[in-house]
Amino acid sequence: MKIKKYLIVLAFTLSTFSSIAEDSKNENLDLLMGKWITNCSSKSDKNGKNCSLERSLYIDKEKKRKLITMIIQTNTSSKTVRFILISPLGTLIQSGVKIGFDDKLTSKNAYAFNICEKIGCITSMMVKKETLERFKKSNNLDLEYVGAKGQKIEIKFNLNGFEKEFKKIENKS
Repeated sequence: MKIKKYLIVLAFTLSTFSSIAEDSKNENLDLLMGKWITNCSSKSDKNGKNCSLERSLYIDKEKKRKLITMIIQTNTSSKTVRFILISPLGTLIQSGVKIGFDDKLTSKNAYAFNICEKIGCITSMMVKKETLERFKKSNNLDLEYVGAKGQKIEIKFNLNGFEKEFKKIENKS
């Protein structure tokens, strides 16, 4: 009986989430870019200090409903840079996300989602120096998904101000 209740609640919950990727009336949404947000851990330990730079793309004027979030994390001790992308639900999970800069994909192969949660599907990877330079010099991060119905979904994520904001966390970490 508990399992049946759980399945009913789960089915209802999933059916109430309107998937951006599936909704044909959202084909030409006016997407709104959020501000760059920097955050650094207040304490430093043997693993170093962590800092992050985050920006989201919203589907509402109040900027409460995020479509996509991009995060860049730095660490003082390892000097590594990690890229985290939180993609919208409703895309074909096995297709992952293709990533590029200024209309040029970095690879013909898509990057896999590490995990999908309530907030979206997460892709996380370490960033090479050359790729970090592309983030700094490019106008847009190009994202390409496959919708649940097989349609191609292309989103341009504005990188305006990235280099300036990245310097803030690079100098703190």
